[in-house]
Amino acid sequence: MSTEKPNARTEAALDRLHKAMRDIESEIAAHKGIYPFNHGRVTQSELCRRADVKKATLQNPVHKETTRVQILHWLEGLQTQLAHTRDGTRERVTALADDLTTELERLRLAHQEVSAQLVQAQQLIEQLRIENARLQAQLLP
Repeated sequence: MSTEKPNARTEAALDRLHKAMRDIESEIAAHKGIYPFNHGRVTQSELCRRADVKKATLQNPVHKETTRVQILHWLEGLQTQLAHTRDGTRERVTALADDLTTELERLRLAHQEVSAQLVQAQQLIEQLRIENARLQAQLLP
């Protein structure tokens, strides 16, 4: 049984790769299924760039049959969530922009309605203040 301590550089690289994977997943979720960098493509090279790990590192014996296989599996799963081409990404971005335009218009109309209600409420408050002052004046001898 080997009690070798893991190599610190290897552990650091793995930590950076895992952090980059989480960051990429978060960015895709935040951008509604669109990876906002590298023309929407997530590749081994892109992951390595984000993790500041040389892609060749994944080919060395320590990583080739473990880390690299895990990354390939992760990339495979990620591809179902992403557009695969620039045109596909452009279509998704356009659809998202259209949705945002519609949402912006809905919010603009809602704001307009609430603003009108606020003006009415302020007018009513002013009328009630005037009436309150008039009634208080009647009570005072």
